[in-house]
Amino acid sequence: MFIVSTANPFNIIITIFIVLNTALLAMDKYPIKKSESDFQQSMNNILSWIFFGEMIIKMLGLGFKEYAADSFNLFDCSVVMISLIENIIDWIGIDFGGGGAISALRAIRLLRVFKLARSWTSFRVLL
Repeated sequence: MFIVSTANPFNIIITIFIVLNTALLAMDKYPIKKSESDFQQSMNNILSWIFFGEMIIKMLGLGFKEYAADSFNLFDCSVVMISLIENIIDWIGIDFGGGGAISALRAIRLLRVFKLARSWTSFRVLL
């Protein structure tokens, strides 16, 4: 697992998923067709589980102590957990009225963009 979690191709694939996730979140609009909303929700669920898988691979590959030693990994872990909580709330069907709480949770997922800055030098300069 260590080899996978530190491999450059693994990081490139995760970076592609982060860009895809950011583009997907940017497509949100109001009003939105039910079919578009369902597609976005399905893709968000898939991407959340991909990021959860990445987190597990890194925890197993690096070991929990080394994983936790990097504050950026802890930041990423918290974003993943918030995404999964949002998915669970959505699956259960809890309605918070106007959806403001869920929108706030979705906005937190945009923080993954900062993960790009870590590996993408030109993006880091832009930020």
